[in-house]
Amino acid sequence: MQIEASEVLWFEQHVLTLPELAELSGLPTAMLQELFDWGAITPLEHGTHEIRFGASALRSARSARRLQADFELDLQGVAVALRLLERIGELEAQLQALRARLPQQAPAGLELGRS
Repeated sequence: MQIEASEVLWFEQHVLTLPELAELSGLPTAMLQELFDWGAITPLEHGTHEIRFGASALRSARSARRLQADFELDLQGVAVALRLLERIGELEAQLQALRARLPQQAPAGLELGRS
């Protein structure tokens, strides 16, 4: 499956309802509702009218579907795994930001500027 750039832009800019999220992720609405209730899938908006989701929720929902299928996890296991994967992503981003702040160092054993 090849994803076009226009599809990526659509997902980043489009707001999804719960039924749309279910259709695009392949998960039942009831399962998505439980994952939302447990904090494993985060909405963009949670007002009185209808819950709205963005691209990150779609990524999480698709990951949930793969986790459940590949590892035969129950819904609570999927929720825990999603939160752990999200935390790993946050920590990797922090590490990358910290590394970017460090001065560039030459690889060990390679001295620049000396002949």
